[in-house]
Amino acid sequence: MKINVLAAVLGLGFLLAGLFAFFYPSQFFGLLGSYYGTFNYHFVKDAGIAFFSSGLLLLLSLKIIQWRLPLTFCGSLFVILHAVFHIQMIATGMVSTASDMGFELVVIVMPSVLTALLLALRIKESKKTA
Repeated sequence: MKINVLAAVLGLGFLLAGLFAFFYPSQFFGLLGSYYGTFNYHFVKDAGIAFFSSGLLLLLSLKIIQWRLPLTFCGSLFVILHAVFHIQMIATGMVSTASDMGFELVVIVMPSVLTALLLALRIKESKKTA
């Protein structure tokens, strides 16, 4: 039950973030740090589609029980890999200020850690029912 709550919160959050990025790309980009460079309409809309897709797949995992693990895996893949890239950005010094690093950790890394936890719990859950 708690796993489903985690999936619902993450799924809804990613879905809403994706919709915001897709339909309001300049406003979405304005929330990011200056180290992201200049605004790129296409790139931000692509990111919106990716986050929307991840969120939708995680939400579908709540409804389609027999596909729960594959839907969770597919919904998690982009989010986890996206955070790996952002961790690399932090490690290589691209994120220079403490506030920007805090933003990266809270807004990007932490949700992906929770998504990886969700995936691990789903894998464990699937082994119990197999």
